[in-house]
Amino acid sequence: MSVSISLNSGFPIAIYWGANHTILYNDAYSSIPGDKHPWALGKPGAVAWSEIWDVLDEEFKRVLYSGDSIRRPDALLLMNRFGYTEECYFDYTLSPIIGIDGEIGGVFNAVVETTYRVINERRNVVLQHFLAELDTPESVSAGLGIALEILERAKEDIPFCLIYTYLEGHQEDLHLAGYTGISKEIAQTSRWPSVADIIDADTIHILSLQGHLNEPVSSVWDEEHCCEVLIVPISKGTKVGGFMVAGASPRKKLDHDYSLFLKTVGMNIGTLLNNGYAFEQSGLLQREQALNEELAAANEELSAINDALQQTQQSLSDLNEELEDRVASRTLALSISEAEQQALNEELTATNEELVTINEQLEHSQQDLQEMVRRLAESESRIRFMVADAPVAIGVVSGRKLLIESANRKILEVWGKTEGIIGRYLKDALPEIEGQSFLQILDEVYVSGKPYYGNELMARLVRNGVLEDVYFNFVYHPMKDQTGSTISIMIVATDVTEQVLSRRLVEASEKRFRFLLNTIPQQVWTARADGTLDYVNEIVANDFGYEASEIAGLGWQKFVHPDDLSESLEAWQAALASGEAYQAEFRLLFHDGSYKWHLARALPLIEEGEVKLWMGTNTNIEMQKDNERRKDEFLSIASHELKTPLTSIKAFNQLMKRTTDESKLNGFVQKSSDHILRLEKLISDLLDVSKINAGKLNYSMSAFSFSKMLRDSIESVQHMSSSHEIVLETVTDVQYVGDQFRLEQVMNNILTNAVKYSPGGKRIIVNSSIEQGNILVSVQDFGIGIARTDLDRLFDRYYRVDNTAMRFEGLGLGLFISSEILKRHKGSFWIESEIGNGSVFYFMLPIDTDSVLKSHNQTDRYYKNEKVTIVYNTSKNRLDVDWTGYQNLESVKHGCMQMLEMLKINKCYKVVNDNTNVSGTWSEASEWVGKEWLPLMEEAGLKYLAWIFSPSAFAQLSARKTVDMMEGTVVAQFFNSAREAEDWINKC
Repeated sequence: MSVSISLNSGFPIAIYWGANHTILYNDAYSSIPGDKHPWALGKPGAVAWSEIWDVLDEEFKRVLYSGDSIRRPDALLLMNRFGYTEECYFDYTLSPIIGIDGEIGGVFNAVVETTYRVINERRNVVLQHFLAELDTPESVSAGLGIALEILERAKEDIPFCLIYTYLEGHQEDLHLAGYTGISKEIAQTSRWPSVADIIDADTIHILSLQGHLNEPVSSVWDEEHCCEVLIVPISKGTKVGGFMVAGASPRKKLDHDYSLFLKTVGMNIGTLLNNGYAFEQSGLLQREQALNEELAAANEELSAINDALQQTQQSLSDLNEELEDRVASRTLALSISEAEQQALNEELTATNEELVTINEQLEHSQQDLQEMVRRLAESESRIRFMVADAPVAIGVVSGRKLLIESANRKILEVWGKTEGIIGRYLKDALPEIEGQSFLQILDEVYVSGKPYYGNELMARLVRNGVLEDVYFNFVYHPMKDQTGSTISIMIVATDVTEQVLSRRLVEASEKRFRFLLNTIPQQVWTARADGTLDYVNEIVANDFGYEASEIAGLGWQKFVHPDDLSESLEAWQAALASGEAYQAEFRLLFHDGSYKWHLARALPLIEEGEVKLWMGTNTNIEMQKDNERRKDEFLSIASHELKTPLTSIKAFNQLMKRTTDESKLNGFVQKSSDHILRLEKLISDLLDVSKINAGKLNYSMSAFSFSKMLRDSIESVQHMSSSHEIVLETVTDVQYVGDQFRLEQVMNNILTNAVKYSPGGKRIIVNSSIEQGNILVSVQDFGIGIARTDLDRLFDRYYRVDNTAMRFEGLGLGLFISSEILKRHKGSFWIESEIGNGSVFYFMLPIDTDSVLKSHNQTDRYYKNEKVTIVYNTSKNRLDVDWTGYQNLESVKHGCMQMLEMLKINKCYKVVNDNTNVSGTWSEASEWVGKEWLPLMEEAGLKYLAWIFSPSAFAQLSARKTVDMMEGTVVAQFFNSAREAEDWINKC
């Protein structure tokens, strides 16, 4: 076997080759085995992956036996890559590697490790459950119950867990608050280590005082439970409120991500308990807090407006006080002079004028403030008007409870509402969104303070009393206060339902179109107007062994035979230039390395006078080419074979004219007569083939002695073959009804071939016997033999084994004519042969063609006749079928239909089909079994078929031909022994 595969890829790939599955891989794959690299290179798969080989070995066998590829997305494998067993996930494929000889020699493995993603997605689900419930506990016990319920769902990462909390007012006293994953007895009895033994007192003291809730998770080994026990602090505000004692799975690596996950779980448990405690103490609704916050914000705005008024009033008060002091001073100073009194009056006048000016300024400030308030009101009104009439849906929800604060007409239309939702909680106004993702997303936006953008997300909303699927593009934008805390969320959404449905309709139409193209048994392709290949169907991908996208990128040049490339490209360029139909014949390179002839045709799609695309097909014409070659070869051989005896006859006639010696004359006459007989035989064969093709080969059926027919045929051939002794070893006399002349023709053909193809042999052995109501005849030679690959085609017209075509005379029609004569007598014909050791030709004729198969002891679970035994295996829930002796179309049909009936009655899906005791061939039934019966079995529930080969080469050919013709999903495997079949079917 020869195969060439490149490992030069940036994608992790490996090859498992040979019987031991020796592993080879590229650099990108080296991270998969971990510390086993590079030791694993060149090792058998069972050695490199000993811990998981029981899983891989079963999948490898399936690939090798069936030739099918396997894909395992996010498959769990417990692997030892770094000195410990860990939980690993991979997305990998296993595909057969087929050599140029057509045999499967190994398995191709492409892999992507998904461990980090799978485990973190699972953990994120647990954390999302916590986030979704943080606001719900109405008591400490309710919060604890929620935490334990969520921990129950996290058993893959936390198999068991105990929660210890401090008693209220007793920071030193820990008590068991709850547990999950273990029994009450283990949690409360001395079998479990006490908390004092697990948690170091100093650690408790330090954590309690300093509140270091982000310290690394402490851990100890528990001998009794054979696992790592981890201690995680539970937060209470900024202090430690307790501890979570968690058991880690033995297959977990205590890495940073796992520690971070456990710490997050501990913090969420603390939040649940704290929220429950806060609810018990305050009893206040969150909406009241939101209203208080709004009131405080409004007070701050009023305070800013009043500051200016207070400053002005303070200035006025200061002036009044100064004036009062001066008046008082004047009243008291009666002895003030007139000059002093005049000066004081002037000062008082100036002060009054200053006061008037200040009052005027105050009035102007008040007017400016009123104008500002008016403009703000107008601006707010315009904004509200614009939002109300905006063509997109806009709404605002406040608080974590999502109270609907405002909603424009468009969002009311989207929600299917008209009024009555302002002031209600979103989950109450739209109860149908409960269980959908939107409430959770809004809560995450509120908590994180980060906006969320949704693209073509579907919501199920009640509109006009009907639950509808609606698609949106939307954004949830957090609105924050001066401290940066989220107080509300603005919702802006656009209904894109029509666009989504229209696009999906186009996609569905395209999908159906591509499906139709993939059902066509031809290669189908399309090209752009410039001739660039842009699509190939799955037939092309399967034929070439590449992905369809790769082929479109490579173009036809990579696959067309170099000798055909130039001519096909010229024809293609001419078609592109003219816009006329394209047609060419060329050989295409298949995935097995062989070239096959194809007829390519393509037509342009023309719209508005321009070529938009080309639609083309490549039809496999390899068989037609092969038939043409064989026909040409046959015509060459026929002309040679017909010319040779004519030339000889002409030569002997000339010699007869020239000689006067009577003894020589008689010899020339005899030799001329022999060549005439040979010419007659060739012409007779040609005429028989023509009659067979036209269905006009006549048969004269009558009773005759079969043994006499055999003796006469042997005597006739022996007379013409002095180089060989033809020996009739055994013969049974029986009166047979058939065409004696045609059956003598069969014997003559077989005996003549036996002599012709055993030039080094001296004997031909003939035997005849009665077997199971049939006449069985065998003719054994000791000649060149026939390869197994040629056996099944020996009965085709004009077929001759390649290595004998030029060495032996004949047209290759004899065995074809013989097989058609035997079929007309409801008989069969097969060969057992070995290169260099000769061949044995068999044919079998039924004595009674109207006999009916009779069953013995038939039940719903058991059936038996002289040809087949069918048993329903109750312990394995399958059918065990044992075929016996020589089979024909009638016996195969009868047994198969009985199998179908028993499969339906017993509702099983597996069959062991044992052909070990089958003799001869049943090729005339193989097409019926493959195309008609197996689809009926699949419809009745058949999934797995284990087929045990007959020792007969022709029976094996019949079995393979049957499965090759089968369509559907039934998995069929061939075996040489019952034990191999039993092992395989038990694993299915």
